[in-house]
Amino acid sequence: MAELMRVVAGLPSEQQKELAAFLLHLRLERDSEWRAEMTKRIDCNDAGHWTSLENWKEELAAGEGQG
Repeated sequence: MAELMRVVAGLPSEQQKELAAFLLHLRLERDSEWRAEMTKRIDCNDAGHWTSLENWKEELAAGEGQG
């Protein structure tokens, strides 16, 4: 994992963005509960229920440790 992370850190920014999009796609494909929750949040019109980008990033990082 450390080697993979080192390689990814050395990629140009555009390739890192492509990889991030691909990893998000995999997560959405494999984790229907998380996908449903994110869809619910995206569709919510009540600003009090919105999540910030920073919170979303934290949740994404935390979820990576779960599977």
